[in-house]
Amino acid sequence: MVVGRLGLAALIFAIAALVAADRIAIWHILVATAAAGLLTAFMQPATQTFVFDVVRRERAPNAVALNVAASGIGHTLGPLWGGGLVAAVGFVSAYASSGVGVALGAVLLMMVPIAGRSPGPGSGRSWWADLREGLAYVRSNPPVRLALLSVSLAVFNGAVAALRPVFARHVLGVDSTGYGMLAGAAGLGGLSAAMVMAAVPPARRPGLMMGYSMLGFSACIVLYSFAFSFAYVLVVELAMGVLSQVWNVYTFSGIQMAVPDAMRGRVVSLVFTLVMLAPVGSLFVGALADVTSDQIALGIFGAIPMVVLTGILIFGHRQLGEL
Repeated sequence: MVVGRLGLAALIFAIAALVAADRIAIWHILVATAAAGLLTAFMQPATQTFVFDVVRRERAPNAVALNVAASGIGHTLGPLWGGGLVAAVGFVSAYASSGVGVALGAVLLMMVPIAGRSPGPGSGRSWWADLREGLAYVRSNPPVRLALLSVSLAVFNGAVAALRPVFARHVLGVDSTGYGMLAGAAGLGGLSAAMVMAAVPPARRPGLMMGYSMLGFSACIVLYSFAFSFAYVLVVELAMGVLSQVWNVYTFSGIQMAVPDAMRGRVVSLVFTLVMLAPVGSLFVGALADVTSDQIALGIFGAIPMVVLTGILIFGHRQLGEL
């Protein structure tokens, strides 16, 4: 987690330096994005399992919600602050401040006195053996298998992140501050949901909560595609923030509570592998928007997972309820 955050800070500073030197090119952004995705792929499973290690199993849903709430603060204040900062002092200074914040997060992690421990088979095992064992466990467990199938629909969720700046400028006609407000509304919704979930008893059937929250998020993507006013999109962004954090909490706490301790790291890594399909969806929704329109492309990327999730919830309701 620490090394990953330091790597992200280095990437941010590198992009800021290239912009300051007027040497930035599109391939720099592509390389930096790929590197950031790789670092995130290593950090996120460790982060979720580490939270589970710090607290007792029965407190895991509340702890995951609290962790999500902390992230939601950044997702809320970050875009609002960043949008205003870009308008006030420019991109380089705004990006440099972001790099400082990420590096500070790494320093704070070093101060946590608890070291996460995996009860797995230990060293000497190959990553390939661990992967095969994790996949074999998922295949033999129908509720977990169905849950991961629903998670794979995250490939469509990247559509909003990809098209949000396009909608802000070309559909809604707002500046960088307005764009920051859009992203900040999603963060505010997520923060509000996470704080409530950190304080209340968790739902008894996290598998169903996963499915319903993701279905609601997909419906919001469809609603987003209409985008007839800035205020309307702000409300949709807020709802998406709420639903995304409900999904986060019940996915990462529910799956970890449903699988044996020795499998937690491997199954959570599989979850994140599927979640990281979202950037792939961003690529395809951009291409689709070029041949149709921004709003039609976004609507399609919301309608497809809505149909699939409806089928999963109808025919797999009992299995998801067993998670």
